[in-house]
Amino acid sequence: MISSGKDGAIYLVDRDSLGHYNGSSNTNIQTLANIFPNGSPEPGNFSAPVYFNGYVFFGPTGDSVQAFKLTNGLLPTSPTLRSTAVYPNRGTPLAISSNGTANGILWAVQPSGTTSPGTLHAYDPMGSTNGVLKEIYNSDQAGARDTLDPGSKFNVPAVANGKVYVVGDNQLTVYGLLP
Repeated sequence: MISSGKDGAIYLVDRDSLGHYNGSSNTNIQTLANIFPNGSPEPGNFSAPVYFNGYVFFGPTGDSVQAFKLTNGLLPTSPTLRSTAVYPNRGTPLAISSNGTANGILWAVQPSGTTSPGTLHAYDPMGSTNGVLKEIYNSDQAGARDTLDPGSKFNVPAVANGKVYVVGDNQLTVYGLLP
């Protein structure tokens, strides 16, 4: 089981043997302290990570989307992949859509405040160049056609029946393939 939080650390624990309380040390398999140091008013990761094909993805506050390659049950001490986009405020909640282990898409919503539109980003979770996640789409590319409402923090994009549903401050925006 993997988690992270406001302290900027990632915790990898054995969900079948959590070890009970220990006042002098933890029984985590791995703790990556201060891995998410950016952000204001506080650093950290405020949303659940997502997993796809050996990678664990995080959307920390004030930083890029970051992927860590799980190898032999451990994570590296720095991200394997990063997005070029930075996600302010409380970072971004993430979602994965795929056809089993193929055709994966990593979805991230970039809120931009209370008055300007947010941006829905789609990344190829397995595609990268020099450690940079390959962006395959964002809602700013088509002008007004794909405009997203001002994004609400902590709202996870939902994917169902070939569509992506994004909750904004004032509306639900639905994305799908054009006819």
